[in-house]
Amino acid sequence: MTLLIGVGAGAIALWIDVRFPRLAPDEILKAVLHVAAALALGYAIGPALERLFAADDAVVVLVGVFGVAFPSIVYCFLTAIWFIKLAQRAMGAHLR
Repeated sequence: MTLLIGVGAGAIALWIDVRFPRLAPDEILKAVLHVAAALALGYAIGPALERLFAADDAVVVLVGVFGVAFPSIVYCFLTAIWFIKLAQRAMGAHLR
């Protein structure tokens, strides 16, 4: 189940990158800031998810997974895609 959530998050991140190309940063500094924000978000939601997953209510757990964890995973994948694309663009200019 966890693998499928990760694959789904990656697919949605790819879709967002293809569907909305103007969202991608055009400078490496902006991409690094997005990566830092994604890492900070990952660390910040950890304690919140622990509290949500400790609940006995299935609805609370589902809200934690799909309302908190899933969007943050999508954002992490999206920032990775943006950073890789910018790095490829920068390396391509030096390899020519």
